Formats: sequence, C-alpha cells, structure tokens
Amino acid sequence: MPQEYIVMVKTGLTKAGGIYKAIMEWKEKPMEGVRLIEAFQMFGRWDFGILFQADTNENALHFVGDILRKVEGVVRTNTIAISPIRNYRMR
Repeated sequence: MPQEYIVMVKTGLTKAGGIYKAIMEWKEKPMEGVRLIEAFQMFGRWDFGILFQADTNENALHFVGDILRKVEGVVRTNTIAISPIRNYRMR
C-alpha cells in the first residue's frame, strides 16, 4: 500500500507563479510510483502544500528532489510522511 506524504513549499518573494504553473501542468502521475492527490496554496511560513502518495520512500525523494525542487522559484521544501486516521470528506 502506498505511503502518503505532504510536502510544504517555500517560494521566493515574487516566484509563486512558477510553482503554481508547474502544479497546474503536472499530471496525476508525474513519475512512476508517485500519484498526486491534492495541491494547496497556503498563507504563512509556507506558500504551497502538495499531498501525494509514493510506493517507496525512494520514489517520494525523487519526486521532491528531481521534479519539485527543480521548479524555478522553489526555495525550500519540508516533506512529512503521514498516516490518515479519519477522512471527514467521505460520508
């Protein structure tokens, strides 16, 4: 079963447009072993959050390091493996 992750992204002062554009262009499966679930624009310390699944930690690292961090304007990322305990959206 794939592991879920959330990666928070910090952009440069005027560079949020670059990551926004990249997020809008990515496919649901940007690489083998990774599936994007949701992307969020955030206010505060971080500018964006991306919720995704990866079949291995190695694939999660490759997505963040080889795809996300290479987007122009990305200054910092923080990736956390998560384990959902309840989905309030499903009824």
